Amino acid sequence: MANGVGGAAVAPQSFSDVDVQEASFHLEAATEGTELARKLYLRTYRLSNAQDRIWHAMPEEEWPLLATILPNSIIMHPIHTNPYAQSYLKPKNGRFTTVIYVDDFGAELPDDAVTAASRIDLRLAWGLFDPASYGLGLHRGLDLVWQGLSRAQHAEVLVISQHPEMHAKDGVVSISAQEVDSLRRAFNRVTTNGRKLIRKTKQDIVHDEVLTRLDPERFRRVVQMNQTLVKVRREGVKQVAARERAERRSNVQVVRKQLSSLVTEAPQELMILHAEIERVTLVKMIEAFKAKLASNLTEPHWQTFFEQNKFVLSMTFARPVELTHTQFHAKGSTLTGAGAQIGDFLFKEYGQALAIVEIKTPETELLQGVAYRGQEVFGPNSKLSGAVTQVLFQQSELRKRWMTHSNDNPTLRQSDADVIKCVVVAGRMPTDPAKLRSFEVFRNACKDVDIVTFDELLAKLEFLEMQLAPKPEPDLF
Repeated sequence: MANGVGGAAVAPQSFSDVDVQEASFHLEAATEGTELARKLYLRTYRLSNAQDRIWHAMPEEEWPLLATILPNSIIMHPIHTNPYAQSYLKPKNGRFTTVIYVDDFGAELPDDAVTAASRIDLRLAWGLFDPASYGLGLHRGLDLVWQGLSRAQHAEVLVISQHPEMHAKDGVVSISAQEVDSLRRAFNRVTTNGRKLIRKTKQDIVHDEVLTRLDPERFRRVVQMNQTLVKVRREGVKQVAARERAERRSNVQVVRKQLSSLVTEAPQELMILHAEIERVTLVKMIEAFKAKLASNLTEPHWQTFFEQNKFVLSMTFARPVELTHTQFHAKGSTLTGAGAQIGDFLFKEYGQALAIVEIKTPETELLQGVAYRGQEVFGPNSKLSGAVTQVLFQQSELRKRWMTHSNDNPTLRQSDADVIKCVVVAGRMPTDPAKLRSFEVFRNACKDVDIVTFDELLAKLEFLEMQLAPKPEPDLF
């Protein structure tokens, strides 16, 4: 207690119950990091005489810091300000002892406490926060928001800003003001609907318990459905996955519906999205291709895979191609069913050329296991030479019966039998140098048949994926 003139003690100022309900503040100039700031302190009280209801103010050095005011943000330390409550001066938003509102306002800093409290109230997003006289922090109607967010591990600081990002990291939870306002409006709708439901339920009770008993013919009993305000359940792993899939499909539908507008308004972003979709699709195809290579699958399985992913087979050609037929008949069968020549794929190249593609498996042996002469010359395996002969025979039969085929299949009328290429997809590249040389010599000598291995197809896909991958921006300086 301070001494007055002549050493007489100065009695502390007394406050009534009405006085302490009016918030009073103290403002100090300060710095926060490198920024100029203002610190707003709340005057607090203690009850000195309960019988006469006399209150005394606490010393200023014990007044709690309520807020630090910066040009672009307000750092709040929310507390309860009702002197009559047991929660007086305790944290208001649970574990979030610091709540930061970022408004990018660029406001001038106030010079007195009254102006400071008033400007804080004006700057805070409407409906989300309590005023300074009520201790700041989130409005009581949003208690469920900070209670829910506080479940984030080690959460102590809550940041609410005008920016849309949302994250929880290093004890800081960040959420946009728009998101909090959306929650506020949703809460209000639930409250309104709840009040309507309660009123309707009470009316039904009067109807059933009174009116129905007075006049059963006129007032039929109401069938109660035990309706609740909101039905809730905790999502399981399957439900989360299903919801996320539905949301992704919904996002795709939104983009598709707005394509015509996006082409005009955001052509660059649309092209980037298109390229990214192609790259991701290609990555998925490569993953599936690798998995199948490791699975020892049959020829029919590979034929189905290539039929569903025609793009992979198109990588064997230099020019654009279009799949015309699968399992095509170069030569029909006899009455007994024998003699048919059935090819796996018939492609039409850009122009008049056609191409026959014969599919084997990655496990197909390409070369003989024993050298033909010495240790360097390996002849082709019978499965490979048989596949080459088979596709050449299909080429010959297709040419012989070209008039019949072109009349029966309108898709072939723009093509011609003069140029019919042959492709065999089989096996994998030999790793032994001597076998690799023999294989290259053999397939390069097959002037009418192009032999492509499965790992070469994979290498082409991986090379294309590498070319589609986004490149880092060049450093110009």
